[in-house]
Amino acid sequence: MENIAPDDFEPIFRTNGFDSAFGTVYLNRKTTTLGFRVTEYHTNVTGNCHGGAMATFADMQIAAIVRSGLLTTERHTPTISLSVDYIAPAPLGAWVEANVILIKETKSLIFTQALITTNGEPVARANVTYRNYSAVAVPRR
Repeated sequence: MENIAPDDFEPIFRTNGFDSAFGTVYLNRKTTTLGFRVTEYHTNVTGNCHGGAMATFADMQIAAIVRSGLLTTERHTPTISLSVDYIAPAPLGAWVEANVILIKETKSLIFTQALITTNGEPVARANVTYRNYSAVAVPRR
């Protein structure tokens, strides 16, 4: 299946680790929207996007916030908390979008949320809290 994204989305290149195994994720910088195409790799036994794949996608919200210029951190921002509500299935071949919103940034935490849709219909919603190391000294070992 061809992984075609809408014209206003650019690929986010991830070259190592689990993120690279997920497949190509796209970003619309103007709207802080992430997207991906559901391929066979993402599906469960029913032919819909697996909940684990959807949760992985939801956990990438920080990339939309940072790459869209809403945060200036270039440090790693590990996930503290991830909550996903599954609303409807996203079938094989569907274009999935996450409209990501920066809720609040503090000295130690970053709060985001996203409504995840397919064809304009909600399939999930997610809230993520990340550790903010941009203003906090990282202990040396």
